[in-house]
Formats: sequence, structure tokens, C-alpha cells
Amino acid sequence: MKALFFFSILIFSCSLMAQSKKMKLKLVQYIPYCGGVTSKSDLKNTPNKSKVYANKKLVVVSDNHVIDTLITDKSGYLKANFENGIYYLFEPWKYYQKIPAGFTEINLDMDCLKEQWKKEDLKIVVSKKTTTVANNIKLLECPDQFPCMIHK
Repeated sequence: MKALFFFSILIFSCSLMAQSKKMKLKLVQYIPYCGGVTSKSDLKNTPNKSKVYANKKLVVVSDNHVIDTLITDKSGYLKANFENGIYYLFEPWKYYQKIPAGFTEINLDMDCLKEQWKKEDLKIVVSKKTTTVANNIKLLECPDQFPCMIHK
């Protein structure tokens, strides 16, 4: 009986130490002006346009280990449970060290691309009292502004 009581206390205390926080984070990207606008009203409204980061995959890494792949919902919400720690989220092309869509290896500086692969898209720091998020996917770049292009 004492062993059962001790075991239940041990399980309860372990569950308190390993509590996780539920997160619901809305991801939005702001669209830059990249040319091709036909009217002045379109040009005026372009910098303020935003679009939700909907139905996108992000690879979650912590302590250099892949934890999970998360997918944002149709409204751009990322929902997850995180324990205390630091989490780095990467778009799949970065994590799997691929060339981004719309580019070819011929047009890219591969040393520069290797540096881009190391840069996380989101950094989430979860502690007992606070959660902080560094969002690096908020601002989209025009394709001709990609930093690793050889011929711009």
C-alpha cells in the first residue's frame, strides 16, 4: 500500500514538472510591392496588404533534434503544446536544405544559401512565466531581393 501511495505521489510530481503550455499563434505575412501594379490605388494599398500564413508546414527543432512538423490551419494559426525550452521553427526547404521554390541552383550563391538554411523562421522561448516569439517570416521579400541571388 505504501509503495502504491509513493508511486502515485511520484507520478503526480513528475507531471507537475513536465507541464507544457498551450500556444495558439496567428502568423501573418506582409506583402511588399514587387512591381506589376496597374493602378495608383493598387500601389497605395500594396504595402498594407497582409495574408495569413495558412496551411504551411514548419519543422520544430529543439536541442538540435527534430521534435515535430506543425501545420498552420486555414486561418494561419499555429497550435501546439510546448514544454519550457527554446524551439526553432524552419520552413521545410530550409530544414531539409533544399533550394527555395522558384529558384535554380544556377542563380544562387550556394555558400550564401547554406547560411540561409541556418536561420530559423520562428524562435519560441517558453518559460514558466512567459513565452516570447521572434517571427522572421512576417515580412515577405520580393523574389529579386532574395539575398543569395547571383544575377539580380
